[in-house]
Amino acid sequence: MSETNVTSILAISVQEDLGLQFMQDVCGDQQHEAVIHHTPVHIDVLAGDPRLNVEWDDTIKKAQALVLLTRFLDIITLDKLRAIYRRIPGESEAPIMVLSVREKDEADFKMSCPVCGQKLWVRDSDAGKRGRCPNCKKAFTLPEQIGHLRAQLALPDSVDVLRSVQGDKKSAETVITKLLEKTNGGIIEPSTRLDENVLKQSTIRVQINPDDM
Repeated sequence: MSETNVTSILAISVQEDLGLQFMQDVCGDQQHEAVIHHTPVHIDVLAGDPRLNVEWDDTIKKAQALVLLTRFLDIITLDKLRAIYRRIPGESEAPIMVLSVREKDEADFKMSCPVCGQKLWVRDSDAGKRGRCPNCKKAFTLPEQIGHLRAQLALPDSVDVLRSVQGDKKSAETVITKLLEKTNGGIIEPSTRLDENVLKQSTIRVQINPDDM
């Protein structure tokens, strides 16, 4: 594919496999290259800790559009996502889209208890209900995933947050289409010290208060 009129898109994530899967969903066997609605695009992947990659900032500056991908919203992942988002130049003209990635038919997401940091599974259908962490027994209002992601990264209204399905080409192409359209034309503070052992525990199901059923 000629580099002339090719839109350069950078998929950024904490975990490299998430970016590589997104690239494969868009490009298939063509690896980095795809044609979306008659528009040729080139997709690269940037992952990890910006502080450990001396080429991080230059790589972002070269992209014409950015996709920030995440799978989970536990406190450790969110801290890394914030570090990545802060390294995106505020004066950048490249449009950015934040993408919450799900597996097919998945109806819940992973977050952390805002009090003790315990990783919890929260069902989409329980958003807005009062839940209780099985670890610390503290109650809190269960968030909706997209709203929670937007709030935790303090995203402006100009940044779209979408949900995408892993392995679904149509879902990934929808994201690219929205980026091409743009190209062309509160942190929850835990009230107690986070226990590292809690953060490493397996994720457990949040408890729903019977009064909200």
